Order: sequence, then C-alpha cells, then structure tokens
Amino acid sequence: MKKIILLVLALMVLIGAGVGGYVLFGPKHEEVAESDEPQLPVKPTGVPTFVSIGPLVLPVIRDKRVEQNILLQVSLEVYGDATRESVRQLTPRLNDAFLRALYGDIEAGDVMQGQLVNVNAIRDKLMAASEEVLGVGVVWDVLIQAVTQRPAM
Repeated sequence: MKKIILLVLALMVLIGAGVGGYVLFGPKHEEVAESDEPQLPVKPTGVPTFVSIGPLVLPVIRDKRVEQNILLQVSLEVYGDATRESVRQLTPRLNDAFLRALYGDIEAGDVMQGQLVNVNAIRDKLMAASEEVLGVGVVWDVLIQAVTQRPAM
C-alpha cells in the first residue's frame, strides 16, 4: 500500500514538473496589439474628384400605398483618375446597393424622423453600401447634395 501511494505521489510530482516547465519554457504567446481596431488607410493628398451618382428615387410605402417619394442627389469623393473611372464603371452596382440599403430602412422608419429624412443616417447607410461594392478606402466621403420629398398623389 505504501508503494502505491509513493508511486502516485511521484507521478503527480512529475506531471506538475512537466506542466510547470511547459508554462515557463513553452511557446510564447504574441502580445496583443495596442489597438484591436482595424487600421484605416491614410487619406491621400491631392485634389479630390467627385463622382455624381444619378438621382435616387425612393418611394416611402406604408399601409400598402406610397406616402411620399424621396429624391436624393449623391456624389462620392474619390482620389485619382483610375479610381474615378472604376467608380463610374460600377455606377449601376452602386445604384443597386444604395437602393437596397435604403429601401427597407425607409419603410421601417430607421432613416426617417417622423415625416422628415434623417440625412446623417442615410449618409452612413450609403457609405457602408459603397464600401461593400468598391472596398474600404476607395470612397472617402458620401456627399448628399440634394434631398427632395414629395407627397404621393
């Protein structure tokens, strides 16, 4: 009986020494970076180019009828001629992404403050949609040039 107890005790000491050695001398974990936030690209210097995205017409539908129509005139701030041309070529995809981003939110009231349009909420939705289509760092700002609201007839 004493031999079994001594054997179990010796085995526990060996296991403890192995775990301790692994913790002290095993592979080191990399230190966490100073910031977990993704680093945004640095805004390029130079003259920005503004690409106009044709008027977006959004109907506000409630109670199975159109209450009003919202007309938005939007421009995207980009840098460089190649970037401007790639944005112009992808204008149909941008229009589609913008309409998808806004259509359901207008009906749900997420971008409306009562009967008025919340321009900051729309700008944020359009910026996210442009990053989805073009990638991060291509469009630096979304400029809403005009908002027109007209009641439906």
